[in-house]
Amino acid sequence: MRIVVVVIGALLVAVLATLYATEHPGYVLIARPPWSIEMSLTVFLLLFVAGAVLLFLALYLLVRLLRIPRDVSRWRDRRSARQARQSLTQGLVRLAEGNWAESEAQFLASMRHAEVPLLSYLGAACANQGHGNIEKRDEYLAGAHRAAPQHHLAIGMTQANLQYIAHQSEQALATLTELRNVAPRHKQVLKLLAQLYLELRDWTNLADLAPELRKQGVMTPKEIDALELRAHRELLVLTLPSGSLEVLKKAWNAVPKQLRRHPALIAIYARQLISQNEMGCAEALLRPAIEQEWDEALVELYGHVRTDTPAEQLETAESWLGPHPDDPKLMLTLGRLAIYNRLDQKARGYLERCLSLRGPVEAYRELGALLERLGEKDRALACYRRGLELYGEELRLPVVPSGAGFVPRQRAVR
Repeated sequence: MRIVVVVIGALLVAVLATLYATEHPGYVLIARPPWSIEMSLTVFLLLFVAGAVLLFLALYLLVRLLRIPRDVSRWRDRRSARQARQSLTQGLVRLAEGNWAESEAQFLASMRHAEVPLLSYLGAACANQGHGNIEKRDEYLAGAHRAAPQHHLAIGMTQANLQYIAHQSEQALATLTELRNVAPRHKQVLKLLAQLYLELRDWTNLADLAPELRKQGVMTPKEIDALELRAHRELLVLTLPSGSLEVLKKAWNAVPKQLRRHPALIAIYARQLISQNEMGCAEALLRPAIEQEWDEALVELYGHVRTDTPAEQLETAESWLGPHPDDPKLMLTLGRLAIYNRLDQKARGYLERCLSLRGPVEAYRELGALLERLGEKDRALACYRRGLELYGEELRLPVVPSGAGFVPRQRAVR
């Protein structure tokens, strides 16, 4: 519709111009002795327009002829860039398919004409990783660094991931350490670094990294808590020679305050204190922890502490009978403390009560040793035998899932 209106308008203007030129023809005189040219104004205007058009066409053709080399070069560049994109796409497709050789060939083809061949180098590195050519993989990664040094982080993360997949843990750790200096808050750098520390069992660095993981939200709080707890647990259970109390205390002081209330870590630290014969420190650690939050593992461990004031220790444990009258672990601890206080009959009562509550198998050994010392050898032998039978049954029981892995299903004493 718009074209029709334009055509009609153009015809109308032409008709009006023609009518005006017919009524007022006018004339143009161009004189230059000895010649002169005279013509109507209408003819002059037509010739002027025709000449201008011809001049414009001549100039346009001349410019186009002069630009032919540049236009050909641009056309070739566009064709090369299009072919490079197609080769890159095909390389990524072959890489996803696991066709390593053809993928590398496509990436090589795309490198020749790509403006920034970063993706081609990284893709070729991944392809060589796929068919196990580690040396050539590293050559492509070095080429990526040369081609696009401004993308150091992207290249470094690719390199670290490939090294991690290839089980080159030490090399991956070196790469990630360098990247962390460049981008200390990068989430993927921190996450992969935590995985490497865990794989290398580098508990000290993993414990130091945990606060940054939490601050940057790299993992869920539950996952970070589990990592931090495991790191400090492993640091505390390290085998220490006798007299290494300062090393042990340093490891405990490095534990965050919120984790020092965790029963599992308290139990590990207490066992280490007992093994170092620091009974007073162990008792001072366990007693308030038990009174603050009841934990059967800590209660049982309290029975292994041998302080210089055994009567006070037994009195403290007996004070827990009020809120926990039927706790078998508490009965076992009371029996052990009573034995330590040489209160044999009281110890016997506590141990028998423990067994009646289907307590741990260790109660049979403690009661058997007590009966043997009291001269009741037949009953002692029966306790030992029953304890061995139950222990054998526990060994034959299937494992069941636990929050900390797979552990044998515990069986109560009968």
